[in-house]
Order: sequence, then C-alpha cells, then structure tokens
Amino acid sequence: MKINKKIYILIVIFFSQFKMYSQVFPSSDLYFEEAKKDIAEQNFTKAAKMSWRGLQISPEDIDLKTLLGKANLQLGRYDTARYVLKQVYLKNRKNISVLKFLVNIEQSTKRYSDAICFVNELLELTPYSRAWWLRKITIYKEMGNFEEAERSLKRLYELYPNDTEIKEQFNFIRLDDASEALKGKNYENANKIYKTIIDENPSNKDAYLGIIKNELLKGNPDAALQYTNRSLLEMPNDIQLVEKKIGLLEELGRHAQAIAYINTLKEENFTDRLQDIRTRTLPYLMQQSAGFNEYNDSYEVNKKLVELNGNSESQDYVIKNALGKGYNIDAEYFLKKAIKKNPNNKKLLIQEMELYKPIKDKERFQQKVLLNHEKFPNDDDITYQYNKIMYDRAKLYSNNKQYDLALPIFIELASFPDFIEASEQQIFGILLALERYDEATDQIDKLIGLDAENPDYLLRKSTLYQKMQLYDDALDITRSLEQKYPLSLKYPSIYVNQIEAYGTFLMKEKRYSKVLPILEDGLIRENNNKRLLDMAINASSAIPDFQKGINYSKSALSFYPKNKNFKLKLTDLYTKNKEFDKALVILDSLKKTYVYDRKIKNAEGVILFYKAKDQEEEGLVEEALINYEAAYELNSEDEGSLMRMINLHINEKTYDESLEFISENIIKNPNDNFLKFKKGVVFQLLKQYDSAYYYQKFRELDNPYEEIEWKNTLESIKAGELKNELAVTYLKATSDSVAFNTSLASITYRKIEGKNTYGADVNYAARRSGVGIQGGLNLSRIFTEKLYADAGFFLGSKFFPKFKFYANGYKVLKDGYEANVGISYNRLQNDQNYFALKLGANKTWEDIFVNAKLSIMNTSVQFYETDPTDGLFVLDANGNLKPTNNENFIYTNLMVQARININERKDYFSLIVSGGSAPFDQQLQYQTNTFLGFSNVMIGAGYKYTMSPRTAIVVDGTWINFQSNQSIKDNVIQEVNFTNQYNLSVSLITKF
Repeated sequence: MKINKKIYILIVIFFSQFKMYSQVFPSSDLYFEEAKKDIAEQNFTKAAKMSWRGLQISPEDIDLKTLLGKANLQLGRYDTARYVLKQVYLKNRKNISVLKFLVNIEQSTKRYSDAICFVNELLELTPYSRAWWLRKITIYKEMGNFEEAERSLKRLYELYPNDTEIKEQFNFIRLDDASEALKGKNYENANKIYKTIIDENPSNKDAYLGIIKNELLKGNPDAALQYTNRSLLEMPNDIQLVEKKIGLLEELGRHAQAIAYINTLKEENFTDRLQDIRTRTLPYLMQQSAGFNEYNDSYEVNKKLVELNGNSESQDYVIKNALGKGYNIDAEYFLKKAIKKNPNNKKLLIQEMELYKPIKDKERFQQKVLLNHEKFPNDDDITYQYNKIMYDRAKLYSNNKQYDLALPIFIELASFPDFIEASEQQIFGILLALERYDEATDQIDKLIGLDAENPDYLLRKSTLYQKMQLYDDALDITRSLEQKYPLSLKYPSIYVNQIEAYGTFLMKEKRYSKVLPILEDGLIRENNNKRLLDMAINASSAIPDFQKGINYSKSALSFYPKNKNFKLKLTDLYTKNKEFDKALVILDSLKKTYVYDRKIKNAEGVILFYKAKDQEEEGLVEEALINYEAAYELNSEDEGSLMRMINLHINEKTYDESLEFISENIIKNPNDNFLKFKKGVVFQLLKQYDSAYYYQKFRELDNPYEEIEWKNTLESIKAGELKNELAVTYLKATSDSVAFNTSLASITYRKIEGKNTYGADVNYAARRSGVGIQGGLNLSRIFTEKLYADAGFFLGSKFFPKFKFYANGYKVLKDGYEANVGISYNRLQNDQNYFALKLGANKTWEDIFVNAKLSIMNTSVQFYETDPTDGLFVLDANGNLKPTNNENFIYTNLMVQARININERKDYFSLIVSGGSAPFDQQLQYQTNTFLGFSNVMIGAGYKYTMSPRTAIVVDGTWINFQSNQSIKDNVIQEVNFTNQYNLSVSLITKF
C-alpha cells in the first residue's frame, strides 16, 4: 500500500519541527549560540526556550539571561522580561543594551517613573545622546509631566543648538514666550526672542509673522516691511507673506512697487489666491498709482537694446538689475545668453552661480560652484563657496553619525582660515561622539589656543571632563566661567547640571559623605532643584544623619509643598529618627489626598512597625502589640510585623493566650503557613508534641539543605511524644594518685505524666576497698509556663553519702533569662553533715545556652586533742579520742557552663569552668561526677551527638586540680600537695 505523498511530507515536517524544539545540548554555550541565532531569525519563542534551557545548566550566565529577557520582550511578556533583565542589570549597571530593553518594558507597561530612572542611567553613560534625551522628553509627556519635559528640552537644546528637529521643538516654547510678551506689551523682549529664532532658523514663518506684528504694534511699518522682504527670501512662494508685503507697500503708499511685485509672481507657484490678487488687488493699486515706476522704463529699454544688438553695457545693466531686484527669469535668460558667447568668462559664471544661491535653487547653485571650482581652483570667492558646500555636507554626515565620512572633510577644511575654527569645533564634536577622549582633549586645547577668551571652548572642555568622569576638573572650569561672567544665567545652570551628574555618580558608588558637600554646592545656586534635594535626602539617610535628612526634606517641601515623594521621604526619616508621631501626622494629610494609594498605606505600616519595635525594646508590650497588629492590617504582605507580633506574644504572654491569639489569626488567614508553624511552636513549649508536630510541618523553607535539617527537627519533635527515657552512663576517673583512680556506672530512668516527671537513678562504684551503690527517686513538676521545680532523695553505701536530699526551683524571666535556687543535704558515711545552698542563672540566645551557679556549703567538723611531743591523738580514761572543739566550715564554688547548638538536630558542644573550695558531688546539678574531697579548679568540654530523634550519645571530659593533703606542725602548714584528676564519661540516652 502506497502512502500518499502529501501525508508523507506532513509527517516529515512534523517530526523535523519536533526535533527542532527538542534539541538537547550538553553545554550552555551551545544553547546560547542557538538562542542567538533564533533571535537573529526573529524566532523569539524558540529563543526563549533555548535560553531557558541553557540557564538550567548555567543559572548565572548573564548572556543567556539577556537573550531570555530580549526574547520575552519581543513576545510581549513584559513581567518575565523585566524580572530576567533586572538580574542582569544588578550585576552590570553599565550594560547599555539591557538598559534600553528595560526602558522599552517600563514605557510599554506605563511604569514611567522606572522608565525615567533607566533613561537617566543611560544618559549618565551617554550624556550627549540625542535619542535618549528625546526619549526622556517623550516619556515625561506621556506621564503628563510637561514641566520636566520642557526642562529636559531646554537642556537638550543647550547640547545641540544646531539640531533642526530639537531647534524646532524648542522654538515652539520660545514662540509661546514671545506671544506672552506681546500680550503684555513688552515689545522689546518679544522682538529679542523673535530675532533669536530667525537668526537660528531663517525659515521660521511664525517668528516672521510675530516680529512683523510686533513692529506694526510699535508703529514701525518700514521695519515690518523689511522683515517681510527677508521672510520672502526664505519662503518666496508663501501666499500669506506675499499678501503681507502687498498690504504693507499699499499702507506705505508704494503702489508702483506693489504693482511691480505682483507682476513678478508666477501662477505655478501659487494657488487660486494669486488670481484673486490680480483681479481685485492689482486694479485697485493701479488706480492708486500716479504712474508707472520710472526704473522700469530704463530696465525695459536696456532689455530691448540687449536683444537688438547685444550691447555689453546694457547686458551688464540688465543682469545686475535683474539679480538685484529678484527678476530671476530675466537674469537666468540673459546670463545663459552671455555665457554662450563667453563660456569661460569668470564674472558671468560667478553671477550665474550667485543666481542659484541656496535660498533660490540650492542644488543648481552647488552644481555651479563645483564646476567653477574645477575651472578656477585659485579664486578666493569660488573656493570659499566650495568650502562652504563641503562644510555643510560634512556637517550633514556628522548629524547622521557618518563620522568616517565627515572627519576627513573637516580635517581638510581646517587648513583654510575662514573655516579653521568651525572645522576644529566639528572635529572636537566627532571625537567626543566616538569617545576618543584623549584626542578630544588635545582638540579642545587646540580650540582654546585659537581663541583663549572664548568661554564656549572652556565650557566644552568642562563637558569633556564630565564625560570622562573627571567631575572636579569639570566643575573647576565651569565655576571659573561663572565667576568671570556673573550676569550670565547659563553657567550656573550648567554647573548645577554637572553637580547632578557628579552626585548621581557618587551615589552609585555609595560615597555618601563625599556627595553631601557637592550637593550643597549645587543647592546654593539652585536651592529648589528637585534632583539635588532628593539625592541630599537619600545621602543623609544613608550616612546616617537623619536630622540633616529631615532638614533637606523640609527645604524640599518649602518649594514643592504638594510633592508626595518628598513627604514620604520625610516620614521615613522621622521614623528612623524615632519621631513616629510626626511621621504619622504627615501620612494622615497624604491619606486625605491619596485615599487609595497603596504606597501611603504601606508607609504608614512601616512607621507603625518601627514604633512598635521601639516600644518593644522599651518593654511597652501591650502598646507594641497594638501597633504591630495595626501595621499588619495596613499591609497584609508585611511578614515582619506579623512575625514580631507573634514572637512578642509568645515571649510575653502565657502560652494559652498566645495559642488563642494565633488561632484567631489563622481563622482570618487560613492559608498562612507562618501562623500555623508558630502555633506548632507554642504547642511544643506546652509539651504537646503531637500537635506541635502537625503544625510545624507547615513551615516553609527555600533552601533544600535547611529543609532536610528541618525534617530531622520534626522527627525530634515527634519523638517528644514519647513518655519514657533511659540513660546509661559510664565514667572513668584517673589521677596522679593511684588511690583516686576509679570508675562509675549509672542507670537513669524518667517517666513523663502530664506536668509531672518521675525518675529513678542507680549509681555503682567499685574500688580496691570495696563496692558502693547509690539509689534514689526524684520528681519534677511544671507549675506554670514559667515556674517549675524538682526534688530527689538518695540512699548510698561505702563511697556514697548515707543519704541525700535536694530540691530546686526554676523561674523563667524575660529576654531568655532564667533564675534558679536550690538546697541540698548530705550525710556522709562518717556521719559528717553537709548543707548546701545553690543560686544560679542562665541565658539562652537561639543556639547558645550559658549557665552560672554559685554553691555555698556548710559543715561542722569535730577536732581531737594531740600530744605536742609526738603528734599522736590523746585518749581519755575510757580509751576514746579526747575531743577538743567543734568548728563550722563554709565552702564556696562558682561554676560557668556553656552549650552551643551546631545544627538543627540540636547536637551541641559544651564547655565548663569552675573554681572554689566546695567538694564536688555527682548529684549536684551542673557538676561533673567525682568522689574527691576539696576541688580548686575544673575545666571540661563535651559533645552531644544525636544518632536519631530518639537516641543520643554524650561524651564529657574534665580536668580537675585539687588539694589532696597537707602536713601541719605546731599549727603551721609545712607542705601542701595537689593532685590532677582526669574524668571521661560516655552516656547513651534513648526514648521509648
């Protein structure tokens, strides 16, 4: 069976497309090349896919992120494109391509403030970019900020005073200013503006009409006629200007001139309105005219003479008058006729060239200049016109950024005196645009050498230094110009613009202390400059000098009292300066104007958060909780307020209250996993481990490693449900003295029943002299969340006390502190009694626990009489030792212990240091097991390793240096001996 050919082709295309979109490469570089090719082919969907796959291999590859952002931008996925490209931007803030993409994204999504920020950054990198200045103006117009748009346009015009498009836009602004001056009868000011526009743009019709109107209002119709004639040289076929001239001639009584002018007009250059002038206006003027113009009689006679006999004098007369009076047709006719007879006549050729000046026929004028330059290369006038054409051509190349074509022409023209300065200026501009700064520096110095007093050259050098980021040098030059020309407003304005650029540079470099004096210098000249004030506020906040920032903010608001941005900055500074009430007053006023503004609500939430934090630090718990809750209600995404509110509640309230409070919030926010996690924390503190395990599972972690560790912690919590605990301990003690070498084995059992914990202990010790056993029972009870106690009773033989009783109480205080007090009583095998008082305190910082305990022990010792001659005890009549006196002794010991958790399993490393005179006892809390008499110094360390949530092993080691004995003679200590003892213990602890 044959397969249809079309079906076969479709199958091949399908699988080829599948293969194309299923390409897998081993290297991110290959994905980059593939994505780059797809971008070039405008296959943006595939480019995005290839870039994304490459990033799976190399997540930090900047080039791949750029391609991914560009592809998403082309696909209209602006949020994705913004997210990716901002990552690239944060790593390379000078990446012009990325900044361009970000401008396009923010403008397309109407996030104009962000778009302006990125355009400003582009202008920092390319301050003379005409395109980005125009883009900035466009964005300001789109956002309705016409004040800033006009300000930027003025700045752009200062940079490109000869740019036709910019000049046209700027002229609209100046025409409005002139119109306002005219309305106010400020004729001189209006004239000045109109003349400036005409000088810069001789073809600006509105400026001509304005100055003509101005002169007529001043009562100066002759001057109005002069400007009308000048306008017609630029726009000879503008019917409105033609009618204006005719009307002025009629008003001045020059009817014959008006008639002659109407007769020179050509039908093909005008609409039907010319016919109306000839049928209505011309007869009227003829009636008013006393006779035909006398000059026309002579001109017509000489024309006839030239036609009849080619009279050379008549020919010169006719050509000269035709050129002078604008009779172009006659001039062209008689010139061609004369040149035909004398083709190399220099005078005629120059006259023909003049006939086609740019204002009349630019193309033909240039053709004639080029031809005459070939014939007469040494003629100064022709060479001048030729150089002017070449200059204009090179300038056009330069405007079109064809610098490779423009630069050789300007270099050649720089050898002609009439074009030296202008050409050198253009060369400097090209070198600047090409960022050839070293050459540009030499070039500007050359220009200054040509005209050392020209302030514009010094200003250009200042601009060059600014572009090279030599801001201090740039400011020095502009400052000197400002001082030299104190009446000019130009230099202070430029100086302030340079301050803005310098300030922006220093702010990016985070040199906040350096930037403030610079900004202050600019504010002296322009104290209402928004940008400088904004940077000064930000820099003051960053130093930080909040009071200075507050002063700058107040200054800014004195000029811009309704500016929301400055008000928000002032509230932020008041907040940082802990002037919360002042900050809230400002926000209250803003809320009345911007009722639905989310930023203002968020700002109020921030203030309340910091106010609550300050109150928390001052111990004003209730007030802090109220403000935390208010901050959270204003901005439900503010996790900080929620966390601190919950944590403060747990730390300062009873656990039952905290549980109820968290539960109420969970009802309001049933999907908030943080609240559920904290509920589990409270359950853990209440030792309700089943509930603690359930709720703490809701904890969210982004780090995979932390998530693994947290699973172990959850298993530990789950193990907390177990009620039984068994510990087996073995201790080995070695010392300098064989008599003190020993070992100890212990078994400890604990049973948890609600708030009570019941325990039993057995200790076993063996020495050469025999075996000792100690056993006892103990009880721990939790009275409240912050108060608990324990007590125990022991019986022992041989090496252990005959019996022992102890009791301890513990009180949880604020900020992680806990205090405890305890008493104990020991009766030794020799019937000696020891009473002990223990005072302790501990502090917990997340993973660090520190405990300090002072022990004070009292005992009574019976002394017996000795023979002074041999030192032996004296016996009484019954053969017993003869007692002398009974004395009380007090011993003290200070111990400090620290435990440091090293992971989520709560494995810890411990250190212990103690010193004093009290004897150590294995049953005294926080002390290491020993059977020695009186200890002076102990240093130890230990480690707990959690093998599983149910089982752990603890290893402890200590070194003890103590007084072992002393020899006394005649009540004087003759010799004191010290012994070193080393203890090593291992404990295995398990729950079930």
